[in-house]
Amino acid sequence: MPMQRVGDLEVHYRERGQGSPVVLIPGNWTTSLWWQPLMELLPSGFRAIAPDLRGRGLTRGPALPQAIPTHAKDLHGLLDALGLMRVHLIGHSLGSAVAMQLALEHPERVHTLTVLAPAWVDGMPAAYNLPAHQLSLHDNRDYFAAAMRGMAPGAPDDSLWQQLLDEGHQQHRDASLATLRALVDWTPGERLKSLHAIPSLVVSGETDPLSTVDMGKRCASLMGARHHVMKGVGHSPNLETPRDFLGVWSEFAAEQ
Repeated sequence: MPMQRVGDLEVHYRERGQGSPVVLIPGNWTTSLWWQPLMELLPSGFRAIAPDLRGRGLTRGPALPQAIPTHAKDLHGLLDALGLMRVHLIGHSLGSAVAMQLALEHPERVHTLTVLAPAWVDGMPAAYNLPAHQLSLHDNRDYFAAAMRGMAPGAPDDSLWQQLLDEGHQQHRDASLATLRALVDWTPGERLKSLHAIPSLVVSGETDPLSTVDMGKRCASLMGARHHVMKGVGHSPNLETPRDFLGVWSEFAAEQ
């Protein structure tokens, strides 16, 4: 798998295809592997690039800081290192915050912006700020597996799923705890209105217990984005129904 030096990191990323670059940003407790089913379905004419975020997967270097602007800086450095001047950005969950932050800081680099199961744009509610829960996920793999199943109820229980669990469970402890503070502190809110010039799509899972449909509506309203709700899908449409999600995204991207 390819690696690229970016600041204090050796960033690991997965890559597939050639053509217009599509950068796929994974969420918390996940790695670039969560994008594999979508990457395998991506039509010709696109080059998919999915990095492992700081503190996760095969990316090497300091796990801290975990601030959303730090992740956006890492991603911007990767775009520069790979010579990607303007890209389609697709971010999932935590990765959606990274995508939105990059678009706020460097709108000229974003061809289209898609946020999937968007992060809380007004800061993570206190009810989710549970460090003991994060540590339990590290300490008990069965508990971790059950929690991840709750985030992707429709994902096939196959060998890929087991590999996803293996990779995700290796997330750095410091990254897990610091991500809570990062999501509490990230409050772009009304600033997202500055993204109206970027063609944007927000995708929500109808049964998502974490990033609700109402959260998707709020995010789409701020960005002036199209909002699509995927029926009967949870927090991870990219893994649960990759073909359907790709259909929604492809129709959106073709119009831009």
